[in-house]
Amino acid sequence: MRQKRAKSYKRLVHQYVLHFQFRDPFQVLIDNTFARSLVQYKVHDPLHQLGNVLCTSKVKPMITQCCMVALYNAEKEGESDEKARASQTVALAKQWERRKCNHREPLAPGACLEQVIGPTNQHRYMLAADDPMVRRMLRRGIPGLPIVHYSQSVLVLEPMSDVTERHIAHIEANKSAISSAERQLLEQDKDEEAPEAAQPPKRKRPKAPNPLSVKKPKAAKAPPPPRAPEPHTETTAQQSSRRRKKRGRGGTAPGAD
Repeated sequence: MRQKRAKSYKRLVHQYVLHFQFRDPFQVLIDNTFARSLVQYKVHDPLHQLGNVLCTSKVKPMITQCCMVALYNAEKEGESDEKARASQTVALAKQWERRKCNHREPLAPGACLEQVIGPTNQHRYMLAADDPMVRRMLRRGIPGLPIVHYSQSVLVLEPMSDVTERHIAHIEANKSAISSAERQLLEQDKDEEAPEAAQPPKRKRPKAPNPLSVKKPKAAKAPPPPRAPEPHTETTAQQSSRRRKKRGRGGTAPGAD
């Protein structure tokens, strides 16, 4: 498989996984025409080939009881060469898991597959069919259904149908839309905020400066305590004059009796 086609298949399978929750192992419903193509093109390992196209290593092939009845009828009604090929096809189909369709009377393979897959493909089936009528019918009616088929011995994964693309767009629109419960909550919040909005807005007052950016005021120095009055002391000149006076009073003049 070429690299460009492998990348496109990988992106396509990723879209199915993302929007329709497909998970490993992928359940592949095989109809009687695809089973005959496997024998016609001598595919020795169908699971490996399906895994390469679906970008996975886990594939779970399944076939319905009505498709098995169609293979048994082809084996009975076929001629020598076709009968041998039909026998090989029946032997190959017996190796796959039998999907019970609960049809007492066998239906045509296309009608059986349509009922088994259902209108929404809730069981996440992938379809492997080589009947163009069956592919066209299921492609137009069921969203999220990957379809593979053979085109000149090359296994091909069909691009998304218009129904699938519209379904994905609807899913994305619902994700972005507001639900009824969320709308009710929004209306309740508006009713609660209405009286508060009627009040006049408060005036903004000037904010106080940042205390870390303001210098702290310096503490005022206390005045020095008053000094006590010093005791009166006489100067040396006053002391010497006083001594002279004392000496003059107590002494007698020379030569006086």
